[in-house]
This record gives sequence, structure tokens and C-alpha cells, in this order.
Amino acid sequence: MPPEERRAALVEATLPLLLEHGATVSTRQIAEAAGVAEGTIFRVFESKDDLVHACLHDALTNDALAEQLDALPRDLDLPDTVARTAAILAERIAGIRILLGLVHHRPQPAASEDCARPDPVALRARAVDAVAGVLARHADRLRGTPEAAASALLAVTFGTTHSFFGGGDLADPDALADLLLHGISKDA
Repeated sequence: MPPEERRAALVEATLPLLLEHGATVSTRQIAEAAGVAEGTIFRVFESKDDLVHACLHDALTNDALAEQLDALPRDLDLPDTVARTAAILAERIAGIRILLGLVHHRPQPAASEDCARPDPVALRARAVDAVAGVLARHADRLRGTPEAAASALLAVTFGTTHSFFGGGDLADPDALADLLLHGISKDA
């Protein structure tokens, strides 16, 4: 297997383990999940910290988000599309927060193209594009553009998943979808 593919396979196997076990995940668990020998990890990554940073970088690229959203059934109505999208976003945001907590106190990996600091503007644009792609299926029912609706959905979902601002009724994707679709006014 070429090094890039092995690297991607290790990241893919490690991400769910990090979300489940946090920093206590062992390289043995990672190797078992990836179906490789433990030493293989260190032929691809200099350290477990480098692998953790690569996982965060991968999670931030939003490629997996785009794939998840694109896989949503095309026959969902708008409220279900918004609710399912909000649920996917909330899960991803929670996962990224966990990963950020794990790397916060870890040494930065050696400078490499794979672990370069991602551009936040590009990350946001990729997320907006992914969400807008799903909402475009209902463009005729949206007040504005799919991109504007996507920005609103991302902002509200991000806010409701934040421990200080979020929680309550809006932690439920259906309630969040209702708010976005109908506003806060009873008269809307």
C-alpha cells in the first residue's frame, strides 16, 4: 500500500477511537482497528501525537462532512433535510471539539504538508458548500440562496452545540430545524 493510502487508512481507523477513548487510546488499539502491525504506525507517523494531529487536520477538511451530507436520501422533505443536516453538523462539531482538546496540550508535529495549519476561511467555505449542496435540493422552497441558508444552519448549529450558549430545546435537531424554517415569532 502506498504511504499516502496507509496514512489515510490509519487516520480513518484512529478518528473513532480518539472520539471514544480520547488520549488514552493506545497504538495497539489503533493498529488492531487499522488491521496493521503496531510498528507500521511509526513507519508512517513519527509519533502518536503526529497521528492525532493528522486526525484533527483530516476532520477539519470537511471532506467527510461533504460525503455524509451527499449520502442523505434525496427524497427527504426540507424539514427532514434541515434536521438531519443539523444532526450531522452537531456530531461533527462535537467530535472536532474533542480532537481540539486532545491536541491542545500536545506538541506540534514536525512541519509537514499533511499537518499544516488549515486555512479557516477555506474550511468554512468547504462546509458552506457541503451544506448548500444538500439544501440546493430544496432551492425552490428557500427564502434566499442555498449558501445563505447553509451559513445560517452552520452558525445556529455551531452556537447550539457550544456549552455556554447551547443546550436546551435547540439541542434537538428537529427543534433547530423548526427554528430555522419558521423563525422565533409565533406569527411567522
